[in-house]
Amino acid sequence: MNNWQHSFNNARPLDEHLHKPYLQYDGIEKHLTKFIFDDHANLVWTGDTYGCVSSYDVNFQPYVRQRAHIGGSPVKDLMSHSSGVLSLSSDSLHLQDRRGTTLLNLTNIDIAAFNDLQTMCYMSADQTSKVYCAGTDIGTGLSLIDLQRGTLETNIPYFSKVNFIKSSKKLAAIGKLSGSIDLFDPGSNQVIKSFISHSSCITSMDIQDYTLVTTGQSNGFYNTFADPFVNVYDLRTMRQLPPISFSKSTSMGTVGADFVQLHPVLPTIVMIASSSGAFDFVDMANPSLRTQFANPGNGIKCIRLSSNGDHLGVLESNDMFSTWKRPNSSVNFTNMPELLTYPSYPNDGPLANISINDYNYPLSTVGMPYYQEKLLSTWSTVIFRSPGTVPRDIDKILTDLKNSKKSKKLVADGVNFYPYSVAKYGHKDALQPYISLRDKRYQRSTGSVPDDVLITKSVDGELPPAFKNLPLVVTKYATDSFDFESVNKTPYCGLDNDVDNPFTNALIQLYRFIPEISNFLISTLKHEHFESPLLTDMAYLFDMMRNTIDGICRTTNYQMSLNDVLEKNNLSLHTISESNMLQKINSLSLNDDGGKKQLSIRELNDFLLSELCEEEVKFIDQNFVLQHCYCCEFAVKTKGCMTYGQTSGSLYKPSITIGPNVCTQKNGKVSYPHSILGYIEHGLKNSIVLNKKCEQCGIKENLEEDISIQELPPILSLSLEFDDNAMKLAKTTKNWLPKEFYASIMKNKPLVRGSVNDIRTNTMIYKYELHGYIARISDPDRGDHYITFSRIYNEESKMFRWYLFNDYLVTEVDESIVYDLGKHWLKPEVVIYGDAEELRKPFNYLKDVEIDDSILYKDYFSAAIRESIQKEYELLTRNEAPRPGSLIAIDAEFVTLKNEKYDIDCRGAKTVVQSKVSALARISVVRGNEEQFGVPFIDDYIIIEKNIDDYLTKFSGILPGDLDPKTSDKHLVPRNVAYRKIWLLMQLGCTFIGHGLQNDFKHINISVPKEQIRDTAVYFLQGKRYLSLRYLAYVLLDINVQEGNHDSIEDAYTALVLYKKYLELKSNGMMDQVLNKLYEEGRTTNYKVPLKL
Repeated sequence: MNNWQHSFNNARPLDEHLHKPYLQYDGIEKHLTKFIFDDHANLVWTGDTYGCVSSYDVNFQPYVRQRAHIGGSPVKDLMSHSSGVLSLSSDSLHLQDRRGTTLLNLTNIDIAAFNDLQTMCYMSADQTSKVYCAGTDIGTGLSLIDLQRGTLETNIPYFSKVNFIKSSKKLAAIGKLSGSIDLFDPGSNQVIKSFISHSSCITSMDIQDYTLVTTGQSNGFYNTFADPFVNVYDLRTMRQLPPISFSKSTSMGTVGADFVQLHPVLPTIVMIASSSGAFDFVDMANPSLRTQFANPGNGIKCIRLSSNGDHLGVLESNDMFSTWKRPNSSVNFTNMPELLTYPSYPNDGPLANISINDYNYPLSTVGMPYYQEKLLSTWSTVIFRSPGTVPRDIDKILTDLKNSKKSKKLVADGVNFYPYSVAKYGHKDALQPYISLRDKRYQRSTGSVPDDVLITKSVDGELPPAFKNLPLVVTKYATDSFDFESVNKTPYCGLDNDVDNPFTNALIQLYRFIPEISNFLISTLKHEHFESPLLTDMAYLFDMMRNTIDGICRTTNYQMSLNDVLEKNNLSLHTISESNMLQKINSLSLNDDGGKKQLSIRELNDFLLSELCEEEVKFIDQNFVLQHCYCCEFAVKTKGCMTYGQTSGSLYKPSITIGPNVCTQKNGKVSYPHSILGYIEHGLKNSIVLNKKCEQCGIKENLEEDISIQELPPILSLSLEFDDNAMKLAKTTKNWLPKEFYASIMKNKPLVRGSVNDIRTNTMIYKYELHGYIARISDPDRGDHYITFSRIYNEESKMFRWYLFNDYLVTEVDESIVYDLGKHWLKPEVVIYGDAEELRKPFNYLKDVEIDDSILYKDYFSAAIRESIQKEYELLTRNEAPRPGSLIAIDAEFVTLKNEKYDIDCRGAKTVVQSKVSALARISVVRGNEEQFGVPFIDDYIIIEKNIDDYLTKFSGILPGDLDPKTSDKHLVPRNVAYRKIWLLMQLGCTFIGHGLQNDFKHINISVPKEQIRDTAVYFLQGKRYLSLRYLAYVLLDINVQEGNHDSIEDAYTALVLYKKYLELKSNGMMDQVLNKLYEEGRTTNYKVPLKL
């Protein structure tokens, strides 16, 4: 190896693309970070501080350049792949082919463990489809990436900072930042041997077959210095061999070694180099045989041997690149290089003179111009010190166009000109604050939220962060890892927006704080009302929200009941904000709405209140509580022809629509009421003219219906349907939405006034105060959505406070923000006024009320009792009635109704546009008392008549047909029956035992107090890795469960026995010792149970 020659004529800078004029102001360091030889083609790959990956041919002419890593992340590592090249940045992994096409791009949006990455290697020399990634963040461990699937296969806990990782056929060597080395077994994911290599850090490392070599630095008195020795290790005997000195007995003197690489062809030869420019080739079998060379350029930044061993590449500190090669060696970098492809330029000859108005000529045949210089349209904004030029005033452009001759033709074609509305569209040329992609990635992957998310005050009329459309809470650990406390610092819970119709959350938050409505709904839970699913599910939701403090609740069951009622009435809900990709997906779906009428939130408000009244009258002991609470009673008189005469009747309206046909015209000018009071008074008195056929004479004529108010309810629900002019007046009029008003009825006509002195009557006068309203928010970034302002009475302070409810964000707001309607991005749509005394009533609870729990002691069959029914449970008796503290074990199984839908952009980043929709399929509960330990008393299968995408049979044990009343031989019950049983057990104070209960309760849609939960998944947790129930049962209980399909009774019983084992270990003081052994043995088997032979 003593005949290497330097190619003096081929040194050239490879950083020319980093020194363009338009990059000189961005403040980013501009240099190359890494280079490698391609193992399969005659290419040299480089990475730089801009995240670009470039390749050069044997003549060092640019071949391909691509921005592999966005967000200004430098390239940390490069690795040759059979398909192209792998590149690594601090937060992303990128695979591209040799033509520059992205094959795989994973960021910390996809894998949360991607943080401060430094190095990567293949799982083994023969297993190149999987890659280990590691870095200096000790909380992320080692990530094993499957390149074929593009997913994280496993995350291995490793609590040390890593700066190098290399692999051979059997082992992987991990170079730690502390200077030591761990030998890692990929088969067992366990460290099998450790060496203390260098006292400060490792600077280079290579492994081949059973030989490992390292270079590093040691600590001096005041600084660190490069070690003059290269450490050598024999991986067969797991011992360190005598080190090899660098530049020994040479004219260069003694210098430290900074780079080392084993020769790819000659296994005993090692190349050792210093950053000063000296490098040796040493025979490890006889270290005295060596040849020293000196690179004539500047210091060495990176040095590598090609895969065939004939070329040595040197990247100097000034980014000049040169090569050394052996005489008579091949020009190829590899023995069998792939042919490189280049674009072809067909010569079509001179283009014909084609008219621009020739619409028959295909535009695809017109060549695109090529520019050598950088176009101004792609220049960085920092050059101009502004985001761009300010356009002409829009109003002036329209005015000039309207006054021009060209506008006459446009007006004739029906084109109208309108001035720009600042109140409607906001300030022109307003720029949104910039948030870097790196910050967005971090927020989404970690579940963190910006510091200003609770700001409610508008700056310069722009949309505050607290009012923005919140994203779905989809992180690596779903909603479990999201910091909800940062978006809710109040005693009231928010609602998850990961549902089919998230804008219905606004209605829930509006009515739950009205004492009369909330107290009545919750009081219905004292008895069984399985025939009124919408009313009872809303009552269960109110009860859950009332008992959940500063947390989050899901409206899954309520949404299902609402959708069933809407479908029964051939209705659907209007979606106001939906991603473009989701619209395309839904447009291709086979399940269309079938011509159903879509309800707006105003129409849904009226429909919901009407449906609740109807269910109350039919199924809740013929009560009329809700009707008297919020329904206005009207008298209706119909006038027709002489033979038809007059008829009269009563009409109850749960919601008053105000807005249409209120304006008056005088002297050609249209005027609107200057307050909402005028609209309310107009809505309470109305006269309608209908063109109908007389029932007596059969003649079709105009029939007049005169509607007069008879009784005012304590709660006034108002739906606002305003045109642009009326809304503009509302936004510009002070006190348009009053805090309170007074109303009375005199001679069947309503009187609505702002002061009690303005009403002179002997009849009852009602005082109404604003309870809250729902507003539509125009978010230019994420689409329109709805928020709720609610005024809540505090019984301790005897004061009202205003709160903003924006899905899972809840915050207290100042009163001035609520009454300020002048913001262009806010439009009220549903307003609630309540009787002053009614809004101050206390909220009632069910703690001290006797509840009907008979369903726990009897069977409820959905399709009568069948002889073929399979009963695997024994009902409770009154002698074993649950009491506070009674131990029960529970497990639930689920099926998938709709699979998850993604929006994948051109860079491979995935955005969830529709989350997976699951449904409860089976619930099993077993006894925990000593007499009948482990005997089940609930085993309910849930009726599901909707389409099921995936039964998840392997994990749920549910087979097709098990949930169909026509074919099933299981104990089938409706969802609300099974839910009431679990709710009753919670109300009775039972202690729930299970494995992964948080997920079970989430899908059951129930919130159990923490003091009633005993979760074995949490008790046997060390770090972040949860242990499966099967693994714990195998190791601790010596039983093998879940061998076939899962069975919820078996899982519940296993969790119960496991909890008893936990109490035993805790009392003996053996818990920590057993837990350490669990994870130590689990790492050797990848936490899996051995298969039976």
